[in-house]
Amino acid sequence: MGNLSKAEKKKIPRYDDQTQIEMGLVQFDLAKCNGCSLCVKACPADAIKLQDKKAKLNDHPECMACGDCVAICSEKAVTLVKSYRYSGRYKTIDQGGLELPRL
Repeated sequence: MGNLSKAEKKKIPRYDDQTQIEMGLVQFDLAKCNGCSLCVKACPADAIKLQDKKAKLNDHPECMACGDCVAICSEKAVTLVKSYRYSGRYKTIDQGGLELPRL
């Protein structure tokens, strides 16, 4: 980033600033969840935890909406609801529909 001007640097969102980033969102069907914890292990953002032997998002999840948890759940208990995006003046690149990752 050393070659960027001040104006160009302002165009880059800060990932630790929650006002600049909208995290993704997944929902869990607790009736279907068997507590296997595969979604917890597959989550690259460490946004999922087990509570009372059921999956749920952490208190401050940093979900990237990658869909890994959806793809690995054999019980179909996880649904991707909202995609990760930048807020305000920032543009999210390569954002399409909510699709499962390639297997």
